[in-house]
Amino acid sequence: MDSPAARLERVLIGIAIPMAFLTALAIAEGRIELFGCEGDLCADVDEISLALPGIVILCLVGVVLLQVSKNRNFGDGLLDRWFSREPESVMRERLEEERFEASDESMGSRWAELEKKDLEDRYSEEE
Repeated sequence: MDSPAARLERVLIGIAIPMAFLTALAIAEGRIELFGCEGDLCADVDEISLALPGIVILCLVGVVLLQVSKNRNFGDGLLDRWFSREPESVMRERLEEERFEASDESMGSRWAELEKKDLEDRYSEEE
């Protein structure tokens, strides 16, 4: 299985390509005016159609960020907090270790609370 970051990269590319195609169609139809737009000349231009190139740019920035962080250690990438680049087997082992450590810590704190309660009960009986 791929890492979540690899899946995200494929999704971003899958979104960017059709949006770039739609942007090209909008430019060809005149819905997006790149040059020569002054005053009333661009009155028939849709403002909503400007979202298409914005989405393409955001997707491409995400892909570039994922590509740049590929050669870095895990945790050093910009998007590592949200999308892990670890292979699934390594991620599963790390999460199992964290779960095991968390259960040990909570068990230790519960044991300490029981000891504290027992000592308080003994102390209250002696008084």
